[in-house]
Amino acid sequence: MYLAHMHIENFRCFGSGDKSFDIDFQPGLTALVGENDSGKTAVIDAIRFVLGTTDQEWLRVEDNDFYETSENISIKCRFEKLSPEEKSTFIEYLSYGETEEKITLTIVWEADKSAREIHGRPYHKVEWNTGDDGQGPSLDQNAKVLLCATYLRPLRDAEQVLSAGRGSRLAQILNNSEAIKNNGSSHIDLDSEDDLRAQIKYLNVLGISDLLNQLLKNQEAICSEKEGIDKNLKKLELINESLKSTLGIGNEKASPDSKRLQLLEKLDLKLDAFGKSGLGSENLLFMACELILLGQAKEENKLLLIEEPEAHLHPQRQLQVMQHLLERSKNDGIQIIITTHSPNLASVIPLDNLVLIHDARAFPLNKDQSLLSGSDYSFLQRFLDVTKANLFFAKAVLIVEGDAENILIPALAYALEKDFTRHGVSIVNVGGVGLGRYARIFMRRV
Repeated sequence: MYLAHMHIENFRCFGSGDKSFDIDFQPGLTALVGENDSGKTAVIDAIRFVLGTTDQEWLRVEDNDFYETSENISIKCRFEKLSPEEKSTFIEYLSYGETEEKITLTIVWEADKSAREIHGRPYHKVEWNTGDDGQGPSLDQNAKVLLCATYLRPLRDAEQVLSAGRGSRLAQILNNSEAIKNNGSSHIDLDSEDDLRAQIKYLNVLGISDLLNQLLKNQEAICSEKEGIDKNLKKLELINESLKSTLGIGNEKASPDSKRLQLLEKLDLKLDAFGKSGLGSENLLFMACELILLGQAKEENKLLLIEEPEAHLHPQRQLQVMQHLLERSKNDGIQIIITTHSPNLASVIPLDNLVLIHDARAFPLNKDQSLLSGSDYSFLQRFLDVTKANLFFAKAVLIVEGDAENILIPALAYALEKDFTRHGVSIVNVGGVGLGRYARIFMRRV
C-alpha cells in the first residue's frame, strides 16, 4: 500500500474551504519543492501527526498548529493499492469501493482546542478515526504501530542517532531485524564438554545476553563478595532462622524483546575512516541503515519521510543519493516523500515525481494535472539543468530566450529599484525560443 492522498484543514498555513489543502503522492518517490514558508514542512508534519514515526517521538499539538482562529484541525490520509496481507491486517478499518482495486484505508486525525489545562498548559483533544467520512472505528494501538512512518529530520545529527545508549535508533533498527531475532541458538551449556568457542559462534543476540548474565553471576570476585555478604548475614540471624542471599540480574525476567534491545543499545555504528568523518558521510550511513530496515518490513508501513536529503552533502553526493533513493523506491516498494531546497536535486528528479508547493497549495507536475505534453517531459528532462531548476524555488519567474535578455533585464530592474534578488525573482535563460515548454510547468489541467 502507499499514501495516495492527503486532505488538510486548519493546520498551520492551511485553512478550510477554498483554503484547505489537497495533495496526491506517487507510489514511489514524491519530491516537494518550493520557496521557504510555502507549506512543505507543514505537509511532512501533518503526516507525522497522523501516522507517528518509528523513532517513537511524541508530538504535542500546540496552539500555533491551529490555522488563525480555528478551533479544529482535520487531516485525512488515504492509502491505496493494499496487498491481500494488508487488507487482512486492517480489515475492520477499510473502506470498500465498487471493485477490489478501490478498497482503501482512510485515517482521519482530528484535534480540538479545549479550555482545559494540564500542568498549566492548554490541552487539545486528539482522535484517530477511520473511513472516508471519519465515522469508522478508532485506530487501536497495534494498527498505529504498523502505520508509523520513518522520519529523517532536517539537519539531522546522524552521529548521535547511531551512538550507543538508551533508546538509540541503531538499537531499534537492529531489534526489528528478523535475522537478529531468529538466527542462531538462544542457549549455551557452560558445563558441556563441547568446544565453547564453537557454541558461542552460533549464539543469537538473546543467547549472548543470557550467556553474559551467567558469566556475570559466576564471576569469581562477585561470588567471593556474595559469600562475604552471606557470612555477615549469618550473624544477623535469629534462632531457627537460615538467611541466604540469591544473586540475580536486573533484566533476567524481562521479555525477550526487552533483553535483546538492552544489549543492542550497547552498540554504536561509525564509518571506518581515518580521523573523524564529516556530517555528510554520517548521514549516508544513517540513510543506509533506515533503507535496509524499510526493505525488510513486512506488515509495517514502508513510508520514508526525508526533509532536505541534501543536508551536509556536496552536489555530486546529492545526485548519487537521489539516484539510490529512486532505485530503492522502485525495487523494494518503499514510498519516499522528500522536501528539498536543492536545484541540484530538482533538476534530476523526474518531473512526474515533483510537486510544487506555492502559497499553501500543491501543484503536482504529473501528466494528469499539468498541461505538460509527452514531448515536454522528455525535453525538460534533458535541458532543465541546475540553473534553470531555480524556477521551482522563486516567488516569481521570468523566462528569457538568451544571454542578452539574461544580462539586460535584471540590470534594468535594478536601475528601477526592483532588484530581482531582493524580490525573489528567478530569471531562466532557456537559450532558444522554447519558452512555452518551461511556462507549461506552471499551467494546470484542473
